[in-house]
Amino acid sequence: MKKYWLVLLPVLTTVVGQTLAKLGVQRLQEENQLINIFIIAGYFLLVLRGVVWVWIVRKVKLSVVYPFISISYVFILLISHYLFNESLGIRKVLGAGLVMVGIFFVGYGELKNKKSER
Repeated sequence: MKKYWLVLLPVLTTVVGQTLAKLGVQRLQEENQLINIFIIAGYFLLVLRGVVWVWIVRKVKLSVVYPFISISYVFILLISHYLFNESLGIRKVLGAGLVMVGIFFVGYGELKNKKSER
């Protein structure tokens, strides 16, 4: 079961990487630069996410772990609202809720499969 917690690594690197990239792009517009440390750090994390993902897919079934990446959509939605003042309407909240329900069913289904295999 511990290996399923590993999926939080690419989720975290994706969320932080995308957030840093967005901050970097905002700074580019303000300071008229070509690149900055936020963009470099953001894309470094996104490359790291790819390396971590390859390692995780070797350890965990793709059909189980891949849907959990969707949690990053929910985190990005919240960060976009609170950090970048992007709108957070009822449709976005309902969509995020549906994503979470889907993740629950995937995880619950895998847990039931593990119990029936014993």
